[in-house]
Amino acid sequence: MVISDIGCLSKIDACIQTMGSDRVMLISSQRASQGIAARTVVKVLGKKIACQYTKVTQHSGVDIIEEIVKLAQLHKIDGFVSVGGGSCSDSAKAAAILLAEGGKLKDHANVFYPPDRYVQQHLIHPKLPIIAIPLSLSAAEVTPGLGIRDPHGHKLVFWDPLVVPRFILLDGESCTDVPAEIFTTTGMNALAHCIEGMYSKVRNPISEALAVQGIAYLKEALPRIQTSPQDKDARNLGLIGAYLSGMVISNARVGIHHGICHGLGALGGLSHGVANSVFLPHAMRFNLDAATDYLAKVATAMGVDTHQLSTKEAALQAITAVEKLQLTLGIPQGLKEAGLDRSLIPQLAKNAMSDRGLYFNPRLATESEVMQLLEAAW
Repeated sequence: MVISDIGCLSKIDACIQTMGSDRVMLISSQRASQGIAARTVVKVLGKKIACQYTKVTQHSGVDIIEEIVKLAQLHKIDGFVSVGGGSCSDSAKAAAILLAEGGKLKDHANVFYPPDRYVQQHLIHPKLPIIAIPLSLSAAEVTPGLGIRDPHGHKLVFWDPLVVPRFILLDGESCTDVPAEIFTTTGMNALAHCIEGMYSKVRNPISEALAVQGIAYLKEALPRIQTSPQDKDARNLGLIGAYLSGMVISNARVGIHHGICHGLGALGGLSHGVANSVFLPHAMRFNLDAATDYLAKVATAMGVDTHQLSTKEAALQAITAVEKLQLTLGIPQGLKEAGLDRSLIPQLAKNAMSDRGLYFNPRLATESEVMQLLEAAW
């Protein structure tokens, strides 16, 4: 269930009661644990919070998940409350998987074998329920998917419908203390969800409709958040747009853009939002000939007047519109400016070849083509 309303965090106790939980773990980052949202949750839930884990980092790793699981077992928890960005949501979902399935986390990850073989694990055991309170626009809280960094800097990806949060609370007021930069960069990630869902190999009319509306909301919300960080209505609109983007990839998955960006974070050290922000127009160009019709629809959703344009011209205008939004938001224009070590590009290209995103992309890619894309983006 999704609850979207200014001040809706005050309703979290009713959500806990509906789940039948009374010993939950609060999962957050150090920064998020001190913010408005976490303080509100602690105040409302009181002793129903059996323990807290506040050491989640960007690109949460296997070691963090193992720590969370040990803490959960020690305190005999019966649910999770995630307060924070995508890494917090993914950590709660990964911990739920490991608690239920046992073994090693990597054993439950999905793998893509180039050029066209994809192996998805079937995780059938019941999972502890999750309540998610997002403080970014990553939309990680929406989907059955998640990514966790392994000790070698490779992102393990998972897909389990049983870890989708039971409740998602979207409260624009509770996140006004989150830096606008986090919302704008992760908002570009949400925009990428919508665009990749438009041309995914498993796209469908439902995912397309969600994507079109999500693009429109994000295009309106992100500049408003950039210029007026305390605009709680703009924050709420962004959260809704991001939620729609999560529904898009839940139905249509992601493509080469995310397949590469997973490594830019896990190995390259970039935040997922920044990596997505920089790389999006490059992925769109890569897919231009394979997805011309769908990129033309992206242009319309971005507010471009396409009536006098050919389909190819409209598709090119979609890329231009994304680049203009980048400039408006003050986002880095290349991976070099974002701080990526260029020497990592060969390994990044190699790692990307096992990411499921390449399977769902409308155009298959070789390792050399991925390396060329990374060089162009750098």
